[in-house]
Amino acid sequence: MSNRNNDVFRVLPVSSTTLLPTTTGNSVETLANGQLGIFDATTNQAVNASTTPLPKEFFFAVRNDVNGVTDYRFSAGQLIQRKNIVGFTEEDYNAGSPMRVTVGNYKAQCDTEYGVRIEFRNSRINRIQGYNQFSKAFMVTTPCCDDCAEGCGSLDANVLTQLFVDNINADESKLVLAEFVARQNLTVVPHGTSTAYAAGAVMTPADVEKLILFNKTATAGTEVYADFRLVSQPLAIGSFCQVNLQYYKLLETTLIVSLIEGFGCSGATTINTYPVYAQGTGINIQQKEYHASGWAGSGPYKLSEVTGTAKGNIVYMANTSTNYYQVILEHNQTSESGWKEYNNPLSTIFAFPTGTNAARTALVAFLNAVTA
Repeated sequence: MSNRNNDVFRVLPVSSTTLLPTTTGNSVETLANGQLGIFDATTNQAVNASTTPLPKEFFFAVRNDVNGVTDYRFSAGQLIQRKNIVGFTEEDYNAGSPMRVTVGNYKAQCDTEYGVRIEFRNSRINRIQGYNQFSKAFMVTTPCCDDCAEGCGSLDANVLTQLFVDNINADESKLVLAEFVARQNLTVVPHGTSTAYAAGAVMTPADVEKLILFNKTATAGTEVYADFRLVSQPLAIGSFCQVNLQYYKLLETTLIVSLIEGFGCSGATTINTYPVYAQGTGINIQQKEYHASGWAGSGPYKLSEVTGTAKGNIVYMANTSTNYYQVILEHNQTSESGWKEYNNPLSTIFAFPTGTNAARTALVAFLNAVTA
């Protein structure tokens, strides 16, 4: 059975792009601000992938200068035993993206009420009310037709699309926004739009009006329509004040859409994309620093018992405006005390700004060498 749950871990955000060279005399004290170094635990001298022989025990360190004070952050544990390395993984930055659901292929009739219900699922809703359904119904009523026509298809479906887009976008919660999308391929001639649209492409409100104008004189079977697509909106990112009480790891919202009124046998919902959750954002790295700070200098108590606010004893090295590539090293530390042997699971998380980074390349080369 794996014992990797709830590792004691450290987070080492690296802002400098180069690793410390292995020149004689390079110790921890020679690190530049934001620079990562690899050091032999016996000699305290810098090493890298080409060091011969590779050290049996080593540690990592990053220098951090804050308000004129120099500090150093070290890898988890007193040292890393090469024989007890479990392995390492690399995680690239991944931008989050919303869920998209299209409601389309419906007909419309005059003086009829239509409704769409959307259930929302996200981290904030779950925190506030548990795993209970949170949904909203969006209802619209189509206008009367001049000729009092009745029955399915008696009204241009583009009008119904406009009503839903306006109604949904006026909702104060802003958990979802609606946009016009082309139901079929559209061209400037003969449809009169300002540009050509492929099926499913986002349209402007003005071009939807052009479709209504076109349909007034179109022959039966040649009418063209715009459907509406629902786009979930991410949760707002909280700002840190030492301790971020409004932090959510999963910022995206899942949508469950149902047609509840008026559509009859027409209309369908299509999931275009599922939500993708962001990984490696600066605020996520800072949150990891927050959790890891209990094993560092801040201790386990981060809030004042008197004021209920942050004590201000956490030092964050990650930048919230930076995206990070992560390298996660998992290792055990074996020790003996009295008549017992202890095996503690540890991990060290290295965070490098995305893009070309010589420091990251050198670190991965070293880890490949010591795990070969």
